[in-house]
Amino acid sequence: MRFTADCAPCLMRRVLFQSRLEGGGREFESVKAAVDALSERMDPDTASVVIATEVHSRSYAALDSRDPYRAIKEEADEVAAPYERMLEDAVASSDDPLRAAVTAAVVGNIMDFGAGTAIDDPKQFMSVFEGMMAQGLGHDDTDALRDELSRVPGVVYMFDNCGESQLDKVLIRQLRRMGKRVVAVVRGAPILNDVTMDDALRIGMDSEVDRILSTGKFYIGIDWDDVPPELAEEIRKCGLIIAKGMANFEATSDRHLDVPIVHILRTKCRPVADAMGVPMDINVVKMVRPEE
Repeated sequence: MRFTADCAPCLMRRVLFQSRLEGGGREFESVKAAVDALSERMDPDTASVVIATEVHSRSYAALDSRDPYRAIKEEADEVAAPYERMLEDAVASSDDPLRAAVTAAVVGNIMDFGAGTAIDDPKQFMSVFEGMMAQGLGHDDTDALRDELSRVPGVVYMFDNCGESQLDKVLIRQLRRMGKRVVAVVRGAPILNDVTMDDALRIGMDSEVDRILSTGKFYIGIDWDDVPPELAEEIRKCGLIIAKGMANFEATSDRHLDVPIVHILRTKCRPVADAMGVPMDINVVKMVRPEE
């Protein structure tokens, strides 16, 4: 997805949010470094993730922080854990376990701190959970996902946010009950509140999946021009990608992949909604096949 004018204020709000999370009195330096990077790189022909990655890299350097979101990520995992157990019971009693599991997974995508269009405090999840579940799926390609699952041996599951990943367990368990190999993909280094290898291991994700791999670098979503060979091989062998969240969509929407990809997310910003061809503020399950 290309960078738009709407992306700029959203990006800078996130920078200010993470600067205040870190504290230390370096907020001004962090924001200035980010503004400088944005002014150098802002271009409507450049991918949004490329610009955002550079902006956040400069901010982190100015903050002298490897992971300003560390504490809030741990809190998000703690808040979400009871909902994972509740939703697992709902899936078990559902007439359509796959759709119920997909719905459980998509609801977690509201845990996107600092974006200004989701929630900024993990505790807020408790107040929005029931309403989001009641909304259901506003764009629902679950049947297309079901059809694709009948033809492939496995799934490469690309994580997004901490907290959200607790609810991803519900869908991952359903995929494995369907006999699918599940390979999890986490970020190669801490960036935003996204799941890293350390975060995945902290919540026991290694016991939920067949393998965990990383994107190999500090990057928003995934850099498709620099995919680790072992990840590329797993994508080829599994035959299907499930990509959680807007960052993974932004990184992938302009790319032609050789396997189908299913985007599971909430449309929290206008540029992403427009790029997907769906309304704002809905829960989305969208299949994109190689020929499309």
